[in-house]
Amino acid sequence: MMHKLFYPESVAIVGLSSRQNNIPRLTLENMLRWGYRGRIFGVNPRSEDEQVDGIRMYKSIEDLPEVPDLVYTLVPAKFVPGIVEECGQKGVKWMAIPSGGFSEYSEEGKKLAEQTVATAKKYGIHFVGPNGLTVANVENGLCLPFVPLLRPEFGGMSIISQSGGVAIMMWNIIMDENIGIAKFASIGNKLDLDEVDFLEFLGSDPATSIICMYLESVPRGADLIKVAEKINKPIVVYKSNTTQAGKKAAMSHTAAMSNDEDIIDTAFEKAGIIRIHNYHDFFAVAKAFKLPPMRGKRIMVMSPAGGFAVMTADLCEQAGFEFADPGQEFYKSLQNFSNAGVIHFSNPLDLGDIYDPAFTAHVVYSVMHNENVDGAVYVSQRPQMPDRESVFSRMFLADLSKETWGAIVSSAKPLGICLFGLSRQMAQVKRTVNFPIFNSPEEMVRALAYQMKFYTRHLHKKQDEPCTVSFDSALQWIKRNSGEIGEDAMELLEGLNVLVPSSGIATTEKEAVAIAQRIGYPVVCKLVSKDILHKSDVGGVVVNIASDEAVKQAFATIHTNVLSHKHDAHIEGVRISKMAGSGVDMFVGSKYDDSFGQVILYGFGGIYVEVFKDVACSLCPASKEEIKEKITKLKSYALLKGARGQKPKDIDAYVDVIWKLSHLLAQAPDIKELDLNPVRVFDDGCQVLDIRIKIVH
Repeated sequence: MMHKLFYPESVAIVGLSSRQNNIPRLTLENMLRWGYRGRIFGVNPRSEDEQVDGIRMYKSIEDLPEVPDLVYTLVPAKFVPGIVEECGQKGVKWMAIPSGGFSEYSEEGKKLAEQTVATAKKYGIHFVGPNGLTVANVENGLCLPFVPLLRPEFGGMSIISQSGGVAIMMWNIIMDENIGIAKFASIGNKLDLDEVDFLEFLGSDPATSIICMYLESVPRGADLIKVAEKINKPIVVYKSNTTQAGKKAAMSHTAAMSNDEDIIDTAFEKAGIIRIHNYHDFFAVAKAFKLPPMRGKRIMVMSPAGGFAVMTADLCEQAGFEFADPGQEFYKSLQNFSNAGVIHFSNPLDLGDIYDPAFTAHVVYSVMHNENVDGAVYVSQRPQMPDRESVFSRMFLADLSKETWGAIVSSAKPLGICLFGLSRQMAQVKRTVNFPIFNSPEEMVRALAYQMKFYTRHLHKKQDEPCTVSFDSALQWIKRNSGEIGEDAMELLEGLNVLVPSSGIATTEKEAVAIAQRIGYPVVCKLVSKDILHKSDVGGVVVNIASDEAVKQAFATIHTNVLSHKHDAHIEGVRISKMAGSGVDMFVGSKYDDSFGQVILYGFGGIYVEVFKDVACSLCPASKEEIKEKITKLKSYALLKGARGQKPKDIDAYVDVIWKLSHLLAQAPDIKELDLNPVRVFDDGCQVLDIRIKIVH
């Protein structure tokens, strides 16, 4: 779809003139400097120039000798809708609009944005922008940013950025780090083409091997995830704008605990997107993916400095690596080359007693080809030393780049190299070696961990189990009901074969006793009132009732407690429920997210659910495998496993409830919030003891 945007055979630059302060002229100079070989036309109705830098000028789009593949227009916002109209009449289908002054500027700008979008749709025009640097393609020399730029090395990294300034900074750092660029998109206000469109294109672009995205908002989150799940290339995202003041009041515990950033983390994890929180990790991760895949967790840590070896080993353990055991024969072989024999060889491997560079190269080769090693890291330095040759100058300054690269390509395993030294020396080293050089152990280990997780995820990716549950009755119930509903919604759960207690609603003490006798003691009495959000907070719940007299007393107590809290509360009655046995109280909830759709949350429940906030979340529908894996990471998992001599609880039954509800929610966008608390998990089975749901048709 987007091929002509990045590979146009002709480009028209609207607003071009020979004036020294003409900004579109800077774009033209970029195109000429980069060696773009397609036809270029200049358009400016107010200019008398016959040519600008050798490019022929025209008064209007209509005057052009052919329909250009791409029109670039950098003019004041008020003129843009008219130019889009001209392009539409000419038959233009692709535009790049870097101009500012639209929705981000004023109400008038908002109207101009609406006119621009409406006109583009009328003629089937797609455009990038406005208020961004638009696009560049290193492969063919297309460079539309108006910032003067040198053509970088062509490589596999492509950039999608919501900020032009952030993207240009990435550009400059990439050149210093010897990382090549394929394509660049600064999407600005993304009135038409957005990050999802560019991600889809770059996902199938042969020149792109890694996609890096800087985003401030994700309005089409569900679409982004669908596209990302189909792409087998690493996608790296820095999502800013993560702090929000003044959260809206929520109907349920679930909504009060949910956090948009948690949802984004969950969504990105589901799609295999690598989310970074450090700007420089863009470059570190790109370096890691220039290395062969790390297909397991077993890592070897090496350094000629013991301190670096220990420091890096700490980082590796924290990042989830396991320390490889290359075997006793390997360690024995090192003793023959030890200078003083004072270092005990292990992993991490301190090479400070081996001064011979040739043997250091042999150690690296042996490690990389060891069947018990999945990858390795090496931390060293290139210190400034006097010119006189010494054992230490040979140790630290010997050029082992050929042997290092040979060991990497021969073993098809990653070897992360981190070198410290003077900046000018390190810049020279990075330009002359075939493998990436990392700037610190922290970024190296973090980036390799991202790389390892990416490849192991693809190696062990499983198909989601099919859902054979019928949701017809549940969906019909949802259609018949609306608003905030309490325990009447137990009927919805019964339609899914989710266990709930036997119960009935009493409006008098006599009815309460009759219901209790019918279902059998002990029972629980709970307030039924739409005016009270959380029953236990106002004394609206009495548990473990074992007699008729106690039922009457509980019925009266609940009325007294509620009316003293809210004198005008409408009490519909008191629900009498069978008292559940002992177990672990968990919860299940949901929130409808405008960007990602239905999200299901689950974790530790009971009256302290908002205090401990021991919660996991998944996009709907979720797989049983994902749910169970996330439950094992909860602090409350220790209770489910059976703490302090208790029997293990039926985790599979709890997982089944979450799984069923996630599939229901995926089909029921009208459910805006759902709160099951507690969900009591027994030694055998589990039961939902309370429910609140919000339905908006």
